[in-house]
Amino acid sequence: MTSANTFEWNQVGAGLADSVTLIAGGARGTGATIAENLLQLGGSVAVCDINPKHLDDARDRFASHGDRILMLTADCTVASDVTRVAAETSDQFGRLTNMVYAAGAYRAQRPTLEISADEWDLIVDSNLKGAFLTAQAVIPHMINAGGGAIVSISSLAGRTTSPFLGVHYTAAKAGILGLTRHIAKEFGHQNIRANSICPGGITGQRMNDLLHDLHRESDLVQLADQTPLGRNVEELDVAGVVLFLLSDLSRFVTGATVDVNGGILTI
Repeated sequence: MTSANTFEWNQVGAGLADSVTLIAGGARGTGATIAENLLQLGGSVAVCDINPKHLDDARDRFASHGDRILMLTADCTVASDVTRVAAETSDQFGRLTNMVYAAGAYRAQRPTLEISADEWDLIVDSNLKGAFLTAQAVIPHMINAGGGAIVSISSLAGRTTSPFLGVHYTAAKAGILGLTRHIAKEFGHQNIRANSICPGGITGQRMNDLLHDLHRESDLVQLADQTPLGRNVEELDVAGVVLFLLSDLSRFVTGATVDVNGGILTI
């Protein structure tokens, strides 16, 4: 028998197994790792992505999970797209309880005075506007389900700055933190929690391709050397915190920012 001060671990696991999570930007990278872990725990997942090729690759990756995975093409900066995706997810699985926003573009080595208005719109819209529109589309379904959890992936840049990825990226990722706080405050009474994660540079295919194109592969070694825990952030490090924030283990955590950077920034 468990006491009032003891977690019922079977119930914690069952909560994730019964969950329905929409993951924006879930077809590759960190989003796909989050999806894979939720599926392994028995949850149902809708993955939306703007890139059909990435969705095709993810469809093969997740094929063994049968009807617990739904693949959807969407541009999260378009309100009608995310409204459709939220409705299709709810229709497919009977409810929609969680959302993870892991989408967003970036461009490296962009000095502030050289950033065009179009590039500003691309980075800010895909990272911040998309997070807002997706949350706006999902929240009514979460209210109908009796509550849920939203996790948005910000960045170390949102805590400090990112000279490497530019002022537009810094501004968008900082905006994610404000968006999260506001949603947490406004919708807490509907049993909806909202939290953000600020990872450092995540090692994975996206980062590897970017640094390879810039001939800066050694940056990852230098970053690991500067990190107190002695290595760089991995996709699974972020996925673990997402699972925590979606589960009842974090049932009284909302409006928070969780740093996942190995100690390179401590505030």
